[in-house]
Amino acid sequence: MLMRGMLLSFSDPVAGMVPSLVPFQYNPAEVTRVLRVQSGTSGGSGLRVGGPPVESYTLKIELDALDAIDKPITGSLGIGPLLATIEGLLEPGGGGLAALVGAITGALGGGGGAAPVPAPSLPLVVLAWSLERIVPVRVDSCTIHETGFDAMLQPVQATVDLSLTVLRSRDLSPDLKLANALATAYQAVRTASATVGIAQGVELML
Repeated sequence: MLMRGMLLSFSDPVAGMVPSLVPFQYNPAEVTRVLRVQSGTSGGSGLRVGGPPVESYTLKIELDALDAIDKPITGSLGIGPLLATIEGLLEPGGGGLAALVGAITGALGGGGGAAPVPAPSLPLVVLAWSLERIVPVRVDSCTIHETGFDAMLQPVQATVDLSLTVLRSRDLSPDLKLANALATAYQAVRTASATVGIAQGVELML
């Protein structure tokens, strides 16, 4: 069975244990990873850095309602709902029902002795791409290209360019236990793979 990549979004990463799913209808043909060294303090050794490298992913996912035009949701709404779910990954609170309730509560709460509003926080997003790459990420940007529409001008075909930053344990608060566990496991798998890579380098030379 073909394993499909997906994004799992936890709009309340502390209490919410049931994520919103954004499964990839088609696995991206290409995934680009970039690791950038964090510059250290000026002077001294040029090998001193500010911390571990920052890792980012960029990928393009394709959506096509024509493959499911006979299904009730897709047949009547196209791919609009799934695009809205993806857009919600960049909205504080996930942009869903919880965010709507929060906005209404804030509008009705008024001023006076109201408690200070905490800084907005993005939903916790987990990228699941193979068994070795299940990692918490932040969605930095989302570019949507709508390329096909139905008679009501609802999008039925689109590509979505996503830019993601991998979150390490030092980027996460301690109460995000699942995210911290995934971040630790992701780094551990990479360390183990690097050890095997030494032997593989010799193997490929022979």
